Amino acid sequence: MECAELNADILAGLPKRGRDTNKGDYGRLGVIAGSARYRGAASLALLSALRCGAGIVTLFSTERVVSAAAAKLYECTFEPLAESAGGGISASAAGDILTAARSCDVLLCGCGMGNTSDTAEIVVSLIENFQAQLIFDADALNALAACGRVGMLSECNIPPIITPHIGEMSRLCGMEIADIKRDRAAAADAFSRRFNCIVVLKDDITHIAFGGEVYVSRHGCAGLARGGSGDTLAGIMAAFAAQCGRGISILDAAKCAVVLHGLAAERAAARRSMYAMLPSELSAEFGDIFLELKL
Repeated sequence: MECAELNADILAGLPKRGRDTNKGDYGRLGVIAGSARYRGAASLALLSALRCGAGIVTLFSTERVVSAAAAKLYECTFEPLAESAGGGISASAAGDILTAARSCDVLLCGCGMGNTSDTAEIVVSLIENFQAQLIFDADALNALAACGRVGMLSECNIPPIITPHIGEMSRLCGMEIADIKRDRAAAADAFSRRFNCIVVLKDDITHIAFGGEVYVSRHGCAGLARGGSGDTLAGIMAAFAAQCGRGISILDAAKCAVVLHGLAAERAAARRSMYAMLPSELSAEFGDIFLELKL
């Protein structure tokens, strides 16, 4: 199927920051992320969200993950949660998350949480009860697929954004990876239509599908083929989504995030090589891009 090509021009639509504004004008973002095994995932998502302009960013996670993030990220707020026996966020914390997240405009859920029944219960609770924008990444999607409740995505109050890579997409829709790769645009479009969600299907070329339209970004490089790249993209996307009240649509927020992520990767590779570049270094490239856009 035909796809509209995305390029750097779309970033010109990002909202400019007004002199007479305050942090509340740029969105309240909650990030539910991390576990004992994957503590860095939360910090990567938080760092990119902070670098992409979200007004207030709060991490919801276990004390161990919160402590690791707080040691290096000074601009966040934190909601420590009960820990499961496996070192992730306990399902018993679902109510606490909903209570503390009442003021959030966007919740990002899944980065480094672990594919566990606790994660699945938290995701189900969010779908059933959270009224604002949800973004599901990584283990939020894996856990939803594992518990057989993918269909719940269509029950979200607002169409959610999901950000699967090819393997996660295979688990979500039951298709073989080879079949998805044969026509990634069609796979993303079909899933988006069926479950009323914005699909960001990540691969060497990323496809974004919603409302019967599919967009493609060819920005990026093989230096992104390492753990943590997806967490960084999720944080960018969540930050832009939190600023939708400033005149950007939720679909354009997703498109801008994908393009910015790819451009930053290309610049990081030019500076350090695709071998040596790290996902944690991508956010250092955002500033130059924003300056060039006069944002």
